[in-house]
Amino acid sequence: MNKRQGFTLIELLVVIAIIAILAAILFPVFAQAKLAAKKSVSISNVKQVTLGGLLYAGDYDDVSVPLYWFDPNELQLPSTQGFYYWSVLLLPYTKNEKIFLCPQDTMDDPFLGDGTHGRFDPASTIHYYAMGVAPSYGLNYRYLNTQVNDAVPGPSGLPFHYEGNSLTALANPASTIQFAEATIKDKANPNTGQVVTSTVGYSRIEPPSRWMTSVAYPDARSQGQLWGRFDPKKVIVGWLDGHVKYTAINQLKVNTWTTVEEQDQFWNGTASK
Repeated sequence: MNKRQGFTLIELLVVIAIIAILAAILFPVFAQAKLAAKKSVSISNVKQVTLGGLLYAGDYDDVSVPLYWFDPNELQLPSTQGFYYWSVLLLPYTKNEKIFLCPQDTMDDPFLGDGTHGRFDPASTIHYYAMGVAPSYGLNYRYLNTQVNDAVPGPSGLPFHYEGNSLTALANPASTIQFAEATIKDKANPNTGQVVTSTVGYSRIEPPSRWMTSVAYPDARSQGQLWGRFDPKKVIVGWLDGHVKYTAINQLKVNTWTTVEEQDQFWNGTASK
C-alpha cells in the first residue's frame, strides 16, 4: 500500500488557520512581555539615577545636584556648550550614559541634534548638551535647587543657573520626589520658540502648584511635564531616600490644601508619609 504524500488543500488550509490563531494569541503576549522588559529597564535606570544623586550629595556636603550650571569658558566637555546639566554631573557616579534614556523614549526633536546626529549619539557636536536637556527623567528642581543670577547670559538668553539645596532640611526624604519620568512635549523650543510636539524626554519636572489648569492632558504642562511611558496615568519615581516606586500621577499632588506648601508636600519634603 502506498503511503500518502503531503497534505491535501483542505488540510493545508486548516494548518494555516491554526498557525494564524496561535499567532493572534501569542503576538500580544510577546508585545506585553517586551513592554514589561522595557519597564523593568526603566525602573532600574531610575534606581541608578536616584542613587547617583544621593552619591553626589554625599560628596557635596549633602547638597542636591543642580539642574545645571553654566560657564561658557568651561569646555572640558566641548559638546556641553558650557551647560553642565545634572545628568552630565552624575556621570562620575553612574559611569553609564545609557541609564538616562528609557528604552521606550524613542522620540527626538531637531533642536536636540546637530543636523546629522540624534540627541544620544556620541558623535553629535552637542551630545552632552542634548543629553543634559532631554534625558528621559526629570529633576524636582524647584525644591531641590535655588535659581542664581549669572553675570553672563547663556545662549538661550536666560541670565541664571541653579545651585543645589541642602537636603538635611527636608523632614521626610522617603516622601520627597527626586526624579521621575518626564517629557519636554508642549514646551516652547528655547532656540526657535516653536512648541515641541514629540514626547522626547526633559531634564526637569514641576510641582503641582505649577501645573497648568488652563490645559488638559495629553498636554504635558497639565501635569508638570511628568510623562508615563508605560501607563499614561503612572510614572516611575525616584524618591530622596533612594527607593523607586511606580506611582499614579494623581497621587503626587494633594487635592485638599490651603497653601502651596501643602499642595506640594511630596515635592518640598514636608509630607508626613
